[in-house]
Amino acid sequence: MRASSRQMALGGMLTSTAVVIMCLGSLIPVNTYVCPVLCILITRVVLESCGRRIGWCYYIATAVLSLMLAPDREAALVYAFLGYYPMIRPFFEKMGVFAWYAKLLLFTLAGGASYGMLLLVMGAGAAMSEGWVLTVVTVLLWDALFLLTDRLLGLPLKKR
Repeated sequence: MRASSRQMALGGMLTSTAVVIMCLGSLIPVNTYVCPVLCILITRVVLESCGRRIGWCYYIATAVLSLMLAPDREAALVYAFLGYYPMIRPFFEKMGVFAWYAKLLLFTLAGGASYGMLLLVMGAGAAMSEGWVLTVVTVLLWDALFLLTDRLLGLPLKKR
């Protein structure tokens, strides 16, 4: 098997694994945020093994299939809004001191956009009209979770 065929097959298998993880996200309520983080960590494996091009294909396929198939729409939106982060993480690392501020800004904007879309488009906006405090707390927890995810992405992978 040629190297590109092997990489494509590995990317496809990891995509199907990520979609299954996203579909299992509705079993336990905390999985709304755990499943997208696991899929983001799988993205790092795809990047290391298959390269950036297949990594982007993995992200797009997983996001689209999750939005179509996953019963937990919130988890699918979380992944759709931040699943690409491992591909752009090297650009943030070049910023030096301002990297953390830029990452936090990205996480906050993506979290706010995702949560806003969830509230407005999916019909939960009327129920949350007085719940702006809950929205702010959710976005802050989102930021904390993804800063921890960023820390995990920074750990070295063990080589065989």
